[in-house]
Amino acid sequence: MVNYNLGLLVKPLPTASVYAAYGTSSNPVGSELDGTSANYGGLQLTNASINQIFGPIQAKAVEVGTKWEFFNRHLLATGALFRTDVSNARELVPAGFPNAGTIQAGAAYHAQGIDIGAEGKVLEKLSLFGGIVLMNNRVDASSVPSNVGLPLAFVANQSFNLLAKYEVTKDLEIGGQATYRSKIYGGTLLAANQGTVLPDYWRFDAFVEGYFLKHYEWKIFVNNIFDKLYYDAFYQSAAPFVLVAPGRVVGGLLTAKF
Repeated sequence: MVNYNLGLLVKPLPTASVYAAYGTSSNPVGSELDGTSANYGGLQLTNASINQIFGPIQAKAVEVGTKWEFFNRHLLATGALFRTDVSNARELVPAGFPNAGTIQAGAAYHAQGIDIGAEGKVLEKLSLFGGIVLMNNRVDASSVPSNVGLPLAFVANQSFNLLAKYEVTKDLEIGGQATYRSKIYGGTLLAANQGTVLPDYWRFDAFVEGYFLKHYEWKIFVNNIFDKLYYDAFYQSAAPFVLVAPGRVVGGLLTAKF
């Protein structure tokens, strides 16, 4: 398997850069962690009569973007457009089609979108770290004709995260974080079944942290402040269920460095 990456970077200003990149990758059959489960694209060892030694999944990715430094180079802002095309993907064939219940190769899909981020200081004592991703995706080829044109299963097309931290004193900082994830569709190994949905959610966290005696750092945090009920993911199986995310969590950390 031969793959490559190409990139070009231009700096029109000392505080700005523009780049373009293109690369390929290969994912050989049987490389999944759950390598014996048909639901996850693994080999069906209990049915040796079915040939599942496929060629690798191939991916091609292209990205163009820019990076800018603001506030006397204390804040880095980034933006990028991206697209990834995947071919020879594997999928589980549903009932009613030839070789139902087996994994077949030859499917294809793509994802494309925009990624915007920022990290650094906007004021002397206020730092921001965060980003937003907006994308769309679809199945381009499938052994099930009705899958073509559907979005991918288990993918959130919009996500957002912003962490803000304020320096109260030299040894004390307070902060908060907001996280958003759009809805996720369930489905087969590849295409989404738009009747099965995990709803979107917002989650908010907060923390206080400080330093003492040069080598010690402490932190008190509250994750999911409002005890929001939301779901991390679908668990894909013959009887699918969802993974419930943790409720409100209050904790503390003490770190020593020598």
